[in-house]
Amino acid sequence: MSLKHLFRAVTTEEERNFSRESARRARSRYLETNPLSRYCTDEVYATKVDRIRAGLQGGTGAFPPGWILDIGGATAGEATVLCQEGAKIVVGDINEAALDISRARARKFGLTEPGYVAMDVHRIPFADESFDCVSVVEALHHFPDRVQALREIHRVLKPGGLFYSQEPNGLSPLRRLSEVRDRFRGIIETSFFRGQLLKLCRRAGFQRITVEPGVLGRSSWKLEEVPKYRRWLVHFHSYLQRSFPRTFGSHEIKAVKEGIHGNDSPPADWRDLLREPGGGAAVRFDAGSGCWRVDGSSRTFPDLDGIPDLVPSDESRLQSE
Repeated sequence: MSLKHLFRAVTTEEERNFSRESARRARSRYLETNPLSRYCTDEVYATKVDRIRAGLQGGTGAFPPGWILDIGGATAGEATVLCQEGAKIVVGDINEAALDISRARARKFGLTEPGYVAMDVHRIPFADESFDCVSVVEALHHFPDRVQALREIHRVLKPGGLFYSQEPNGLSPLRRLSEVRDRFRGIIETSFFRGQLLKLCRRAGFQRITVEPGVLGRSSWKLEEVPKYRRWLVHFHSYLQRSFPRTFGSHEIKAVKEGIHGNDSPPADWRDLLREPGGGAAVRFDAGSGCWRVDGSSRTFPDLDGIPDLVPSDESRLQSE
């Protein structure tokens, strides 16, 4: 807990550090859990994955043929499950420690891995019109500048592409109380009213925006992390979500970028879509330096054992130039 956040907001770097340490502390627990097994045994988790699948498929019964960008995916359990079904997903998160855990877990259990890139949503390191879908599941409320984040998401979507999200409900008083606690822990937390989400998506340029109530609750795996003396409150909140979803449930957001999909074939390797943060020059792996290099310059970004780290604050320059 830190009283300094009584007087100022949590910064992106502070939350990144908090998330890193949280992921590292839980690493062994994550590595012991096969996401597919959890999907088969954890009803609430399975419901969440099913909702994401249905959202990304858009009622067609099939995933889009191109790449899907999952922003804020962290350890990427849901994305990993969907990759086993044929979805072509790249997980982007500012927390590189969580991405490393996800990859190690997928390899341990012999699962198809999503792609991984460390990135800041405010300057997405991909070319314009790269993705058929962009998902942000329970992460939009962590972004300091949500309008800029949504504009970047809109930029990297193809015409006709879908933005899909699940976010906490600002009407829930229990959710509001948890935000106060989390702010003092060093986490950027907030909730949204339905009208607020509609306005944010419109400002970013989206059309055909829907915000519907959904019910998730706390999965049994997550419930194990809650102290026993507080579990009654979690169960009570789950009851309220089921009984009064418009007040206590989550928001499910779908929005479309204006235009019609072309017939272009997506690249076989998602790394071909990488650009400097915010778009622009291509970024390629430089075997000589072991870094990711911006075309035509000395600007480089770290390579984390095969994961590009394209967070703007991590940029450096080759010393020989």
